[in-house]
Amino acid sequence: MKSWRLLSAGFRLRSVAIFCLTLVGTGLETLGIGLVVPAIALMTYERITDKYPDLAPLLDALGNPSQPRLIIYGVIVLLAIYVIKALYLGFLSWKQAQYIYDLKADISQRLFERYLRENYEFHLQHNSGHLIRNLTTEATELASRFLYPAMTILTELTVLIAIAGLLLYIQPVGAAALFLTTGTAIYGFQYVTRRRLLEWGRQRQRHEGFRIQRAQEGLGGVKDIKLLGREEDFIEQYREHNTNASLVDRKRLALSQLPRLWLETISVAGLTVLVIVILLRDNSTANLVPTIGLFAAATFRVLPSANRLLTALQSVRYAAAVIDLIHKELNAGFGGRPADKGEPIRFDREMELRDVSYLYPNAAGPSLRAITLRIEKGESIGVVGTSGAGKSTLVDVLLGLLTPTSGQILVDGKDVQNGLRNWQDLFGYVPQSIFLTDDTLRRNVAFGLRDGDIDDEAVRRALDAAQLTDLVASLPAGMSTLVGERGIRLSGGQRQRIGIARALYHNPPVLVFDEATSALDMETETGIMESISALKGSRTMIIVAHRLSTVENCDRIYRLEEGRIADDPPLPIPARRV
Repeated sequence: MKSWRLLSAGFRLRSVAIFCLTLVGTGLETLGIGLVVPAIALMTYERITDKYPDLAPLLDALGNPSQPRLIIYGVIVLLAIYVIKALYLGFLSWKQAQYIYDLKADISQRLFERYLRENYEFHLQHNSGHLIRNLTTEATELASRFLYPAMTILTELTVLIAIAGLLLYIQPVGAAALFLTTGTAIYGFQYVTRRRLLEWGRQRQRHEGFRIQRAQEGLGGVKDIKLLGREEDFIEQYREHNTNASLVDRKRLALSQLPRLWLETISVAGLTVLVIVILLRDNSTANLVPTIGLFAAATFRVLPSANRLLTALQSVRYAAAVIDLIHKELNAGFGGRPADKGEPIRFDREMELRDVSYLYPNAAGPSLRAITLRIEKGESIGVVGTSGAGKSTLVDVLLGLLTPTSGQILVDGKDVQNGLRNWQDLFGYVPQSIFLTDDTLRRNVAFGLRDGDIDDEAVRRALDAAQLTDLVASLPAGMSTLVGERGIRLSGGQRQRIGIARALYHNPPVLVFDEATSALDMETETGIMESISALKGSRTMIIVAHRLSTVENCDRIYRLEEGRIADDPPLPIPARRV
C-alpha cells in the first residue's frame, strides 16, 4: 500500500502503537453501549436477578440493596465508565492528531530535502510553483484529507465491528438487519461517488499548482506588470485557477454533508422495521423495552460512526491523487544527492576542460560541443559570445552543477567528478541576477549560515573587497540593515557588489562572473569592473560577458559560437587557445 510505504520506520512503529490505543478505545466504546441494557433492566425489573442470575453473588456482596439504591449504584457506575471513556478518547484524539501532523511535517521535510538535494537538471525541468505546492498544500492535504480520515476509518470501523458483535450476541436477527442496511447504504453511496471524488482530487491538485505558480509570477514580476499595465491579465490568470480550485472543494464539501442525511433516514427506517419484527415475534413489551433501548443507543452511536466512516472514505478517495503524487516524488529515481566531497582536490597548477559536451534533457542538440580549454592558476579568462552560444551552460558545467554528457573536467590532472563538493568549494560565483533574501546585509553575504556560524571579520573583508565599506557606513544599522525582498531597497550596482562580497566570503581561489554586469548601466558597470580588476592576480578569474569591453583586461579571451570555441580570436590582439 502506497500510504504505508510513505512512512519511515519510526512512523510505522507509531502507527502500530496508535492502532493498539484505538483497540482500547473500541473496548471502552463497546462497554459503554453494552451497559445500556443492564441499566434499563435495573429500572424495568424489580428483581434483576430473575433476568440476570449471574448478578446474584455481586448483589449479595452489596447486602442485597433495594431497587432504588441499586439504580443509584448502577447509574454511578455507568457515569464513571463514561467519564473514563471520555477522558481516554480525548487522550486518543490528541495522540492521533499529534501523529498525523508530525507525519505531515516529516513528509514536507523529506520533500524539501529531496528537492534541495536534487541535481541542478531537476530544477531546470520543474516549475518551482509546483514544488512549493507539494511542500505546503499537498503535505497539508495529505494530513487533513488522507491521514486523518484514514485514522478515522480505522477507529470507526473497529467501533462498528465491536458494536455489531455485541448486538449480534444479544439480538442476532435485528443486528443483522441493522448492519446489513447500514452497510448497504455506505457501500451504495461510496460506489456512486468514488470516481467523481477521484477526478475532483486530480482537478484540485492541478489548479492548486497553477494557482501558486500564477501568484509567484504576478508578485515576482510586479514591476514589469505595473509598467506594462498588465495587472488585469495576471489577475484573470490567477482567478481562473483560484476559482476552479475553490469550485472543486465546494463540490466536495457539499457532497460530504449528504451521508449524514442519508444514514439518518436509513437508520430510522431500520429501527422502525426492528420494532415491528420484535413485536410480531414476541408480544411482550417488557422484553421490547430493553432491546429497543439497546438498539436505540447503539443506533445513535453507530449513526455518527457510520457518517464519519463514509465521510472519511470520501475524503480518502478525494485525496488519492495526493498519495500518488507524494509517493512518486519521494521515490523518483532522478539521482539527486548532495555533492560528494570524495577525494581531496587542490588547485595548484591548472584546470582543464577536455572534449566536454553537454546535451540538455529532451533538447534537439547539444549546447556544448567538444569544448577543450586550459586555465592556469592566477589567470583571468574571458568568455564572450552571443545569447544562446552556450556561455552559461559552460559555466554551469565548470561549476559542477551540470555533469558533462561526454568529456572530462580535470584539475591538476584529477577528474573533479571524484570529489565534486571539494571542487565546488574552490569557486566563488557571481551571476547576472543576485538572489538576495529579505534579511540583513550580513546574512546575505554569509548566505545560508546560522548567526553563530558567521565570521563577521570575513564579512567585513568581503564587503571591503567589493568596495561596499562606504555603503555599510551610510546604513542606519550597518551590516545588520535589512536589504528587503530580492534587495529591493538597493540599487542594481549595490546588489551586484553584495553578490561579489558573497562570492569572496569563503575566500575562494577561483571567481566566476557570469554576465555579472550585463544588466547594469555603463557607469555602474565600469565601477564594478574596477572592483573585479582589483582582484586580478590574487585569484583565478573566469569572466563571461556579451561585450568585449567587459573582458578586455583578461589574459586570454575565448569566443563561443553554437556551443563551440570559435577559431578566430575576438580581438585584434592574438588570443591564445589551448
